[in-house]
Amino acid sequence: MKDKKDRIIELEEQRARINAQIQRVKAREQKRTSRDDTRRKVLVGALILGRVESKLMSNEQLMADLDPFLTRDNDRALFDLPPLPKAEETATSSPEGNAEAGDSGL
Repeated sequence: MKDKKDRIIELEEQRARINAQIQRVKAREQKRTSRDDTRRKVLVGALILGRVESKLMSNEQLMADLDPFLTRDNDRALFDLPPLPKAEETATSSPEGNAEAGDSGL
């Protein structure tokens, strides 16, 4: 009976080794995919900046495209764009929020 238990233990150890190999292969593939995605983004950015530098695209157009696209304050700061208003500020400054301030809506 000990032989069967030993065989089960041996197979479970083999399964653990195979599962570890699978995880390593998956991690490598995910790392490669992420690296390729980053490289694509860098290359597209270089293309766009090259167009701005060669006057094929205006800096104003680039900023107009970036303004709605960039939502994080630290990203906006890289391009000297002002921070977006916070959600609370937007709600209190909306026309609906100013009905008591003498805005009758007529």
